[in-house]
Amino acid sequence: MVEIAARVYRGEAVEAIHYATIAVVDGREELTHYLGDPRLAVMTRSSIKPFQVLPMLLSGAADKYRLSPKQLAVMCGSHDGTDEHREVVLSNLAAAGNSPEDLKCGAHLPLYLKFAGLTAHNGEDKDPARHNCSGKHSGFLAQAVYLGDDKAEYLNPASRTQRRVKDLLSRFCDYPADKMTVGVDGCSAPNFPLPIVNLAVAFMKLANARGQDDQLKSALDRVRNAMMEYPEMVSGRKRLDAEMMHSFPGRLVCKVGAEAIQGIGLADPPLGIAVKIHDGNWRARGPIFVEIFKQLGLVQNIDDYPLLRQHECPEVLNDRQIITGKIVPEFELKRV
Repeated sequence: MVEIAARVYRGEAVEAIHYATIAVVDGREELTHYLGDPRLAVMTRSSIKPFQVLPMLLSGAADKYRLSPKQLAVMCGSHDGTDEHREVVLSNLAAAGNSPEDLKCGAHLPLYLKFAGLTAHNGEDKDPARHNCSGKHSGFLAQAVYLGDDKAEYLNPASRTQRRVKDLLSRFCDYPADKMTVGVDGCSAPNFPLPIVNLAVAFMKLANARGQDDQLKSALDRVRNAMMEYPEMVSGRKRLDAEMMHSFPGRLVCKVGAEAIQGIGLADPPLGIAVKIHDGNWRARGPIFVEIFKQLGLVQNIDDYPLLRQHECPEVLNDRQIITGKIVPEFELKRV
């Protein structure tokens, strides 16, 4: 079962409808609010990047290669591919003796150019280090080298690098590994489905550094702090993930994934939120997230959150920048 979460208006008429599933969990890992079926399993895409880096920290590779919080943050991110992002990715590769030629994420027009409506002028669209997932891949490569694996096989689901990722996700998210059917992500890395409520639990645990043992707690703490300190490494300037983390400094971590899936974790109060917009369109993310924050009492006066205010009920503009409509969140979270 899916339910309406937002409507797109052209003038006074409804032009499009976005359906979504939402799960909210508290610090006890218990579901408190929901929309739709919170136990629906969906592909996680890039929302799980903060967890895909954990095996590298747990193995000791991050310490051996002396990776900084900024370097860890870009490994958790879907970055814009700017010169700064590229430099950090290259430093990750060099730290473990790897090179851009080892990256198997492919290449695309960097997001900073795409968002600005620009084209490549110096081969940026052919550079795998500018791919939005190159940070994650630099972490995979570091893990493969540390383990002594064939780095040419670092994306193979049967490799030790990827088996450790899947095993950790299964244990951390309390979801059977045999239900985590392997899919291929846009960057060619293995990807897995999780119930939306389990993804919410994972982000609550990340934001509060809660793990089964002290080693995992320490790794979660490093990832959380890196994301909070360098939100632009996790996404980019003027992007929603970074703006949410800036709006709740030291309290919130979040990560979007392709096809409009999102995980959000808060430390104060301890909460986990996961959202899947079922048509895969990102345009309603902001209004839906702001409405969730308002219904949970996290945002009472939107004017106190200038970076979020623009997302509350965004206008729709045509090619001449004339306002033609708006995107309006229209749902009420159910309480358990």
